[in-house]
This record gives sequence, C-alpha cells and structure tokens, in this order.
Amino acid sequence: MTKNILVAGFLAIGILPLTARASLITGELNFTGSATISLDSVAFNNGNIFNIGPAGMQQGGFMALGGTAGSIGNITNPPYATGVIFPTPDFMTFAAAPNISIRLLEVLPGTDGAAGCADTPAASGQACTPTTPGESQFNLQNTSATSSTASFAIFGDEDDSLTGTSSSITGTFTIPLTTENFQTLLAIVNGGGEITAPFSGQILIATPAAVTPEPATLIDLLIGGIGGLGLYVSRDGQRTKTDYRA
Repeated sequence: MTKNILVAGFLAIGILPLTARASLITGELNFTGSATISLDSVAFNNGNIFNIGPAGMQQGGFMALGGTAGSIGNITNPPYATGVIFPTPDFMTFAAAPNISIRLLEVLPGTDGAAGCADTPAASGQACTPTTPGESQFNLQNTSATSSTASFAIFGDEDDSLTGTSSSITGTFTIPLTTENFQTLLAIVNGGGEITAPFSGQILIATPAAVTPEPATLIDLLIGGIGGLGLYVSRDGQRTKTDYRA
C-alpha cells in the first residue's frame, strides 16, 4: 500500500508543473474604443488601442484584466473578404497578459440581407447588409429615422504562447451612430468618405476541451514519472538491504 501511494505521489509531482502552466483565459471579454468606417476598412483609432471595462463587466478569467488595455489590428478588404479564412496572429493582444493573443481567422458575412438597403425614407427597424465589397460584413440597423448601429462578427482562436494551446473564440463589434441612419452612412462611404464613432466589442471564449499533450509534453511527463519510480525503487532497495542486515 505504501509503495503504491509513493509511486502515485511521484507521478503527481511529475505531472503538476505541466498542468499548472496552462493559462488560457476563458469567459467573456467586454471592451471599447473608437473606430473609423470607410468603404473598404474598419480602422481602430487611438493607436489601435482598446480599453477593457471594469472587472464587474467581465466574466470568468477576464475579470483579472478589468481596467487594462490592449492592441487591435485594422480590418481591411482585401485581404479580409468576408467568408475567407485568412489567419492573422496577434490580431488582439493584452498588455496585462502578454502570453495571450487573439488570432483572427475570418470576418463573418452579414446576415440582414441586401433588400432593405433600398428602403426609403429612413425609419426605425430597417435593416441592411450591403453587398458592396468592404461593407458586406456589416449588419446595419436603423434605431430611429436619424440613428443606426453598424455591427459585424468575427471568428478566431485565443492562443497562449507559453503552452502552445488555443481555444476557439467568437467576437462581435457594435458601432452606434447617433446622428446617421444607415442610408446616410452608405451615401458617405460609397462617396469615398468615412465616419468615426465609438465602438463596443465582446469576445466569448468557452472552456476548451481537454488538450492532448504534444510529443514534447508527453516526453516530459514520461521522464517525470520514470524518474519518480526510479528514485523510489532505489530507496526501497537500500531500505530492504538494511533491514536484512539487521
């Protein structure tokens, strides 16, 4: 019985450092910033900085990042045509967690349909997904005759550079336009202009499934277990000889 307990203890010691290094953050991240919409891009302002809301606005591990900031890359078409997988490492990075980053894989197509884009006059409840290149990721919705929201969604991965592990993410960005309906927005950007406004974003990361250790990890695990067994056998043999001589 004692031998089994000691062997299990050595194996646990060998395993513990490996599992303790896993640090993927899961939960819900809510952040804000400023963005400029043009015909072919969404550019994030203030040096591409976003601000993470207070801890009470976050869920899960992201509560620890409350009140900090990060950096985000612009979205330009091309290469970010909707529905096209275009892996971009470090699309989002976090000042308070430098080992964690968001890898953008795809800007998802809008879902509101193009039929409403021709609606006139502007009124609350109208919705539109333009088909003009560079805009088709947007879901445009009028919140009144003179205001609207522009939103879009992304898909990607959260990566941890310390462990080489990752987990899928979904993200949404919402840009409220307090003085423009979407008809005005489309007229401006189609004419070569741009609109700047605050945005809010949300990233959702589910708890990742159990990660299969990579070959190097398996080797570390095996060495740790064998080392523990060898140490026990050596000590057990010495104790047996001493007992026998006595």
